[in-house]
Amino acid sequence: MPDIRYSPLHIPSSRVPRPLRPLYRLLLLAIRFHSRHRLAFTLLTILPPIFLVLIIRAATPTSLALIPTPFRTTRYPLLVVAHPDDECLFFSPAVLGTIAAPKHDVDAAILVLSNGNNYGLGDVRKVELRGSCEELGVREERCTVLNVPDLQDNPKEYWSSERIADIVKEHAAKVQADLIITFDSGGVSGHLNHISVFRGLTHLVRTQPDTTPPVYASTSVNLPRKYSSLLDLTLTALPFLPRLILGGAENPDRALFVASWGDYLAARRAFGRHASQMSWDRHLYMIVCRYMMMNDLERVR
Repeated sequence: MPDIRYSPLHIPSSRVPRPLRPLYRLLLLAIRFHSRHRLAFTLLTILPPIFLVLIIRAATPTSLALIPTPFRTTRYPLLVVAHPDDECLFFSPAVLGTIAAPKHDVDAAILVLSNGNNYGLGDVRKVELRGSCEELGVREERCTVLNVPDLQDNPKEYWSSERIADIVKEHAAKVQADLIITFDSGGVSGHLNHISVFRGLTHLVRTQPDTTPPVYASTSVNLPRKYSSLLDLTLTALPFLPRLILGGAENPDRALFVASWGDYLAARRAFGRHASQMSWDRHLYMIVCRYMMMNDLERVR
């Protein structure tokens, strides 16, 4: 019998929905190029991010093109997230990098707005967070989990922006925060609670700009990029390269952190302390997700 294998090349373009045909044609071109130039395709995909890791890690200690002044001068950075384990699954490169960037001691803090009680494990997850903070270099007394009635873990519910702004303002003053890191408008995963945190911090920045420390938000990307691990560094680093290569002025609105191997292992250990959340897909996540390897942040204005 003939050896017949399924391939997208066997699907006539007429059977593809019209809005998807341009994307389908692009896919065909990529498949044809790969089949004819496997070595070139592999080198173009793998080598750039490897070189970029080496360049960025070498430049990070001194380059303002990658890490702007607020991260270099901070003493009391504050990470604000929605649930326990957000800190290590989405922000570990930024947390570890922010602690290491200045030449002085940094006393970081983490504020988790909900104890993640959606499945009745709130008390367990609160305890687990302490272990994660320990692995990330955050002291237990500066690792705070809240459990308030109107900020409960619910992927189908938005939280009040005004309520979040009030809570963060009070907590930032308590821990003397001079820099805040949080989610962006996409919430990384699209979780409504994550998006609510961004909206709350945006509300705080815009209503009280003079008393709010600089706030930087993560960058949400599409699914192929999200799960391309280190390969996504090629696209992520593009906005930073002109200033990095040409030695241009500081960009105070963007920051890029790329994890070292030690940082990556620390992030894995941090999530390992969230035993109640460990499952086979989380093991896969820690291998393929870009947020374990890099954080590019943009200032909230």
